[in-house]
Amino acid sequence: MEDFLGIVLSVSFSVAYIPQMIKMVRRKSSRDVSLIMLIINGMGYYCGLGYVLMKDLNAFWLFFNYTSGLIMTFLCVVMWSIYKGEKS
Repeated sequence: MEDFLGIVLSVSFSVAYIPQMIKMVRRKSSRDVSLIMLIINGMGYYCGLGYVLMKDLNAFWLFFNYTSGLIMTFLCVVMWSIYKGEKS
């Protein structure tokens, strides 16, 4: 049961970015996306990943969640910067 919850946790937080990324690509605009929110989210994932590593927790799904969330946040920031000057 713990692994199932870990999988749901990781997948949910990771795929939550996909609709926003699709919206940016379709509209060719990142005007509706808050860069501050992405930066704060990225800091949270980075600190969470650091916490898991420094505490030497044997928590694969937390590690996976923070790592994949950090990657998705980074991809969103890249897409935000690509489409920031575009209009819908």
